[in-house]
Amino acid sequence: MEINKLQRQLSQCGDLVRVGGPHERGHQVPARAISRTKTLLSLGANDNWRFDKAFQALNPECQIIGVDHKLSLSSVLSEAFGSGVKSLRSALSGKLKQSKRHADSLLNQILLYTFYSSSNRLLRRRVSTQTNEVDISLETLIAVYGTIDDNATMLNISMSCDEYHLVDDIIALESMLSVVTIELSPIPQCIKQVEAFIERMSESFDIVYVSSNGVDVDKAASIDCLAAPLELTFMNKRLSASSAA
Repeated sequence: MEINKLQRQLSQCGDLVRVGGPHERGHQVPARAISRTKTLLSLGANDNWRFDKAFQALNPECQIIGVDHKLSLSSVLSEAFGSGVKSLRSALSGKLKQSKRHADSLLNQILLYTFYSSSNRLLRRRVSTQTNEVDISLETLIAVYGTIDDNATMLNISMSCDEYHLVDDIIALESMLSVVTIELSPIPQCIKQVEAFIERMSESFDIVYVSSNGVDVDKAASIDCLAAPLELTFMNKRLSASSAA
């Protein structure tokens, strides 16, 4: 894949801000969208919660809804307890490196629990094409948990090429969305797949950032896509227009 070819499609955006610590996964997000967003819907809370925390630090008024079908506050506490026991056992056995790894996991679980048990919410659902006790469609998620105001909800999502159907829901509710950040993984070997996705999203959004995190995408394709995801940031065209005006 030619990452430079994708970057040539970028819309000019002079107020991009990297959200996330220097050694953490983060995203480039337009500052104007950060200040406007009232709700951040973050899919995959276990991996993204540090990004969520960094975003809320820039906009304290924004509520974070973490969505992860593998997590609940009770499961987080249970995992924290298990990590604590494992850390203690490893320490008593003289396995200090193993003990530290479990201690780091314990700390991560405690911080995650603290973050989502405050004014934020952790939703134990799996984003799917339908809504039931386990699944929730993206349309329902945005409609129920997003902010109804124009362009006041941000969507942070990890997806694969098999989940391009989510674009239909995104575009259908674009009036509510300020920014959509996407981690695309595995990186598809054919650039036309990504170009088609960007073209579909471009009906309502400008692509303002694309990066493979310094990974040689051509080499990544030759090793079964075991690489960092392709990062994409889309900004609602209404925000672009209001800035230009």
